[in-house]
Amino acid sequence: MKRLFGALLLLAFALLAVGCNDTANMIGITTVTNPASTTPGQEDQNGQGASSKNSTQAAFNEEDSNDYAKYRGDWKIKVDRDEELYRMTTLIEYYGSTGIHIAEVNQNEIQGSIHCVKGAPSYRQAEVSFSGVIEEGILRTAYEDIAWEYSGAMELRFEEDRIVAKITRDESEPAMWGIPEGEFIFVRALATERVEVTEQEKADLETFLRPAAKTIMEPFEEGALTDEIMVNFACKSLALGIIDPSAFGDRVVQGADMVFEESVLNDISKMYFNSAVKEHRACAIGTYVNGKYSVTVLGGVTEYPQLRRLLRDKENPDLYYAIVDYLFEHPEEGRKLSYQYLIKLQRSNSSNDYSIKAIKEVEDPIDFALIDY
Repeated sequence: MKRLFGALLLLAFALLAVGCNDTANMIGITTVTNPASTTPGQEDQNGQGASSKNSTQAAFNEEDSNDYAKYRGDWKIKVDRDEELYRMTTLIEYYGSTGIHIAEVNQNEIQGSIHCVKGAPSYRQAEVSFSGVIEEGILRTAYEDIAWEYSGAMELRFEEDRIVAKITRDESEPAMWGIPEGEFIFVRALATERVEVTEQEKADLETFLRPAAKTIMEPFEEGALTDEIMVNFACKSLALGIIDPSAFGDRVVQGADMVFEESVLNDISKMYFNSAVKEHRACAIGTYVNGKYSVTVLGGVTEYPQLRRLLRDKENPDLYYAIVDYLFEHPEEGRKLSYQYLIKLQRSNSSNDYSIKAIKEVEDPIDFALIDY
């Protein structure tokens, strides 16, 4: 809060920007609709425009008319890039937020608010409340933003897993800030909390994540882990010495070529992915014959990880998200960022060990210098 207050004071005398527009360059927004004018706040960079014609969701089902309680909570505007990061409540400090909060639900009566918070470093805010009765899946209501001196109307359409909003403003002098005007899709926010780690915990997690470097394995979606990915991962990590082969005793024979039993690969797959290889096979750098792998020992340098954030999923306490910079040491230029990963982890309740569920490359790497000061 002290940091936030300080940032607000420093920027109190700056020229006010128009609408929720400064996040656009970070998260890349696509607006589907074409507003008739460019009044302030009309183009919102925290969300992706929505058109009912282009909607791929099923229309509101009358059988669900009394099930609006499921919409209670927070919703974030849908973006084109790095959507999972933008949905995380913990990162509002960086990205800002345009969101809907559904506070009260009484059958088809709803109370809530729409807000727009600019990201680092200014944190300018706007919020308007709304209430009304949902009819045939749609809430139509007027609103007024007293602080920024504008008013208008909104229409919220409640679909299966999203809320589609149409927001308009009354004809008046344009406000210097406020919630955006247009058509937008809101998806469920991802409630997270920051995990404070000790230096030893940070070092241990970075050691664990070093083999996840792009030179060893490519990013993969959750549920898309294959035997080929796990085999190549284990063989390359052992050949490069990033996973210590001596940890497996006499099951690994070291020489110009490294020979190891398939049980070693099974242990590595279990350790890193909590999964097993169903069908052992030759890999890109070695052979597989009679239950044994043979790979050529490799030289070279790989990127190394630097943990920037560890976040916990508040609704699924065994799920974590690591935001990790992968750095490369250049002989003349020193350490430079090669890429940034969002790595989804699952933690075992029994052993407290992590396993990797998914890896995504961050399209617009987070500049933590904006919020870590």
